[in-house]
Formats: sequence, C-alpha cells, structure tokens
Amino acid sequence: MLPSDLLFSSKRGAQVYPRFLRREQHLWAEQVLNLIREHQHRPRGELQAALRALEGDSPDYRIVRGFSHLALNAAEFTLATGELEPETLRREVFALAAERGGYGETQAKAVLETVAPRYRLEADALRESLYADLPENHLLTVLPEFTPDKLVDRYNLAQAQGLLYSALCLRLTAHRNVPGEYRRLFQHLKFHGLMYAVEGNLDDGYQIYVDGPASLFKQTRKYGLQMAMFLPALLRVSRWAMEAVLQRDGQELSYRLDSQSPLRSLQAPPPAYDSLLEERFAVRWDKLGTAWALEREVEIVDLKGTVFVPDFALRHTDGRIAHVEIMGFWHPDYLRRKLDKLRRAAMPDLIVAVSERLNVGADDFREIPGPAIVFKGRLEPRQVLAVLEPSGTASD
Repeated sequence: MLPSDLLFSSKRGAQVYPRFLRREQHLWAEQVLNLIREHQHRPRGELQAALRALEGDSPDYRIVRGFSHLALNAAEFTLATGELEPETLRREVFALAAERGGYGETQAKAVLETVAPRYRLEADALRESLYADLPENHLLTVLPEFTPDKLVDRYNLAQAQGLLYSALCLRLTAHRNVPGEYRRLFQHLKFHGLMYAVEGNLDDGYQIYVDGPASLFKQTRKYGLQMAMFLPALLRVSRWAMEAVLQRDGQELSYRLDSQSPLRSLQAPPPAYDSLLEERFAVRWDKLGTAWALEREVEIVDLKGTVFVPDFALRHTDGRIAHVEIMGFWHPDYLRRKLDKLRRAAMPDLIVAVSERLNVGADDFREIPGPAIVFKGRLEPRQVLAVLEPSGTASD
C-alpha cells in the first residue's frame, strides 16, 4: 500500500472519494518500470537517484513517487559481497587501522592493501565491500513482475485502500451471481481479523457488516489497515458494493465503492471448484437433464462468528430450493469442524453427501436435520435426485 503523503482524495460534503489516475498519467508507470529495468544488478542508491531525477519538476512527481514505491516493494535487493560479511570486514580493517595509527587516504589505502589479499580482492573492491550491507548499496537482483497496466491497477487500488486507513466500519453487499467466491471472501475476513455479521438471502444478495468493539475505535488506524488489506479480496466478487464510515479530522465521512469502479483484481481467477470430486459431480449433473438447476456456492449461512457456505444450491423450476454439501475429505480436524457447522446451520433442506471413507455413522448426523447419503468413490447425481424426488420422478 502507499504511505499517507502519496494518497489523493477529494471531499464533497460528507462524502469522500479516492482520486484515480487519469489516462494521460498512465505513461509514468512505463517510465518507472523502464528505469528500474535499466538498473538491474546496480545499487539501490543509484536507482533511487535516477527515480528522483525522473520526478524532476513534473506536477505529477507524487504519482511517479507512488509508482516507484509500489514497484520497488515488489523488487528484490541483495548484498553484493557473496560470502563476505561486511561487518566482519569492517571490524578487521578498523582494528588494523587503529593499531597502525594515523589518518588520511594514504594510511587507509595501505590498510586496505594489507587486508585485501586475504580475501582475494583488490583494495578498491575491498573498499566497496566494507559497506555493502547498507541499504543504498544493495544490488537490484529481481525485477518487479509488473506490466505498466498492472502497475496502474495496483496504484489505483492503493488509492482506494488508503482511504480505509481511517475506517471505523464497513458495509458490504455481495450479490448472488458470484459462484465460488463467498467462501473465499469470508476466509479473507477471518485472515485479517475482521469481525462481521451477515444479513440477506440467496436471491437479494447479502449484507456483510464489518465492525469492531468500541475499544478498537481507539486504534482506528490499526483496524482500518486490516480493512484496507482486505479490499483486494472484494474485487474478486463480480457484483459488490462497499460503504465505509471514516473518522477524519474529528468528522465522520462516508466512502462508497462498487464493482463499477475502475478497480481490477490483481490476481488470476481461482479454480471454479475446490476439488475434482465437486467438479465431476457438477459436470454429470448438467448432463442429467433435470428441472433442478445446479448453482455453485451461492448461499451464506451466518453462524455468528463464522459462516457456512454449502457447496451447491439446487433450484427447481417450481421455486423449490435445496442444498448439497459434499464431504469427501478425510482429515479428522476437517470432519470435526464440518460436522459442527452442519449442526449449527440446522438446514432441513441440506443434503449431506458423505464418502464412505470418512468412517462416520448415523450417530454423527443425529443432530443434523437434513438427509445424509453415502457414496463410494464418486457422488452420482441420481443419488441426490432420488432424495429430492423420492416419488420416482427421477427416472429417465
């Protein structure tokens, strides 16, 4: 992300807006990346001096500086001394200089010429190695993996994130046409330590309220930073909206963003399915030709502190809805957590499909209201359809 002095925003009334790049400002991204590329295997200090020169007298100097900050954070610098340890070299050289006494370039050169042969170096090379551990002397070894367009996207995202530094709370709206992303969204909320509550339903979308106890408001920036770090996860949802309450200069301001903004996710889309078992079930279901349409991870069940997202929703043309959760993973901790969520979710319309390899029995599902079926190897759609249509309408 960007430091506060490189952030741009505007305010109208009680509403605040990030200032995204104009098209004519995009050219700076390519120039910054070209300059960094030209300085590969050269000291950081030289690169930083060249980037400052690029800033020049341009009115966009803070934009150039912002591009540089983001690009260099994605680069890698290393010591130029190989196996030599600059601190050890300095200790040896300074000890010899103190022993001989005297000051000046002549004395320094004599000390370096005495020590250099021990390390198979020339005196000038030894002089350079003495302070190779200082940051400005580190060599640029790995270039940032940015194209100019990606760097522009990263810059605009950083501007949007920057306003969240002072956020008190968020309200997120995620619509139902985002199969596969709800679960990951809540994983990111948990990862960043954000507290939330959920309202809504499958058809109208979900409201996710991200908040914290009053004590956290005394550390607004710390909690706001976590909200800012969470924002990229929201960009992977296809239809979303966000409203934040900010505390700035003693005033509460409103900050809104949605999926129509110029922000784009920097990550490739994740796999559509969590496992080959789920993917093959979905493919075979589509071939079945039934009035039940299969949808992937579109429902959220709030369990107060965590959520349960069934693997699939099944929607009949007559309006009926059912859900399917596939339990094919055998790890004991997974099984324990999954059974606990199923009990707490208490969904009578949830069909639990259990692999026989899990070694579970009827007692494990006694407090789970929905039906459970056992499958061998792979889950056959007709097993599920037989539960949905027990009267026999599941036939060809």
